[in-house]
Parts: sequence; structure tokens; C-alpha cells
Amino acid sequence: MLGKLLAFLFCLAPFMAIGQSASNMFSMIRIEAPFDTYLQANPLLMEFAGAKFIKLEDGRKMIISVASTGVKDSSAQDRLRQQKICRQKALANILAETKAIQVATSTKVNDLIVVTIEDGKENGKSVEEILEVTESRVSGIVKNFPIVGTWYSRNGDMFYLAIGGFVGTNSVSKSK
Repeated sequence: MLGKLLAFLFCLAPFMAIGQSASNMFSMIRIEAPFDTYLQANPLLMEFAGAKFIKLEDGRKMIISVASTGVKDSSAQDRLRQQKICRQKALANILAETKAIQVATSTKVNDLIVVTIEDGKENGKSVEEILEVTESRVSGIVKNFPIVGTWYSRNGDMFYLAIGGFVGTNSVSKSK
């Protein structure tokens, strides 16, 4: 389902990002070729987390997975945290794209009626509290892909990282 959603967004992206270029939406963009061609041509792929398989003319598939996290400060320690978190999220995106995802939802509803008496008049009020928790799980093994790009949101409050590679018939390799 996530794959279908990403494919849908990928199809809509050219219409939604008309007039928006990657350089207008992001800062400090560093993306290796040929991944830059696919990402910068569609800034929405750079903005929304997820994995995307792209079939190439030679029969291989390119995979690009993007993840993001908030920026706390400009310290070296926070930059390391950003890379670590995004790398794990990007690998999880690839796994989620290739494996089944288990989704569990729990809903708790509390109804409360409050009656108050003031000056001999009775007033009532009904309060409904709803708590919904959704958890997604995916498990499996995914090959480790190299980092192929990093960038920040225009205002610098979000960090983005892309991992990627080429998936051939029996091999995975980084672009040259």
C-alpha cells in the first residue's frame, strides 16, 4: 500500500511542484550522480520520506530511499545524530517497500458526563475522549546501501538523507 501511495505521489509530483525547483525548496544540496537527476527533477521525492524503485533502460533497477529528521542545533554531535537516524529510517523505508507491513490500531473511547448544580440549577456536559494508537511493524533483512545525498530544508530545520544503489539480477552496486 505504501508503494502505491508513493507511486501516486510520484505521478502527481510534477503537477504539484510546478515552479518549485530543488534549489528553491532546499539548501546545502549534495547528491551524487546519477541520483541527482532523479531527485532534483522532482523535489517532492526529496521532501517526502520513502523508497522508490526506478526501472532503468538496461533492465536494472535503481533504488532511492529518502528519510528526514529535525535539526536540534549545529553541533557535530547533532549532525552525527541526524545521519544515524536518517540512515536507519531510509533502510526501514526500503524494507517496508519490499516486505509486508503489519499495522495494529487500538482505539480507546471514554465518555464522561459531568453534572453541576449552581444556585439550584442543574447543568450537564458530556465529554468524549478518544485515544487512537497506530503501530506499524516490518521485519526482515535489507542490504546496506551507501549514502548518495544529503540536504536541508530551506530554513534549515529539517535534515534529509538519501541512500541508494542499483539492483541488478544478482548484485547491488553503488554508481560510479
